[in-house]
Amino acid sequence: MQKVLLFSVWSIFILSLQSCDRGPSAKQAENTQVIPDSERPLLVFQDTLYRFGTIKEGEEVTHSYPFTNQGKSDLLISNASASCGCTVPEWPKEPIPPGGKGTIKATFNSSGKQGKQHKRIVITANTKPELTEIALEGDVIPKPAEKP
Repeated sequence: MQKVLLFSVWSIFILSLQSCDRGPSAKQAENTQVIPDSERPLLVFQDTLYRFGTIKEGEEVTHSYPFTNQGKSDLLISNASASCGCTVPEWPKEPIPPGGKGTIKATFNSSGKQGKQHKRIVITANTKPELTEIALEGDVIPKPAEKP
């Protein structure tokens, strides 16, 4: 009886090891093809810095950054993240073909901000280098103090 139990435990152990994920499957490997640098997408912005001038504290500024894929394969933007929570980027989720155009939109909320502001947005894409940076900057005038 003990031999049967021991055999069963070992069988389950060996089967569980065989089912562990040891890397990408053939199907996953197909989807993660390596693109030579000369064939990669190329993310080119018209302007990477937007100067919004002077605004009052509490106002929002929204700006669109047009870009073109000047590479030889589809551009896939996987993320766009801002340097702080006061700036929210929006980016296209669908692939941008070679020669295709798109826009990254950023909204800066100046509530609680005063003085000179420089907010960075870092775009992660299947380009080389993988990270591209755009920014917006300007001055925020503080709210007048409320009178009691």
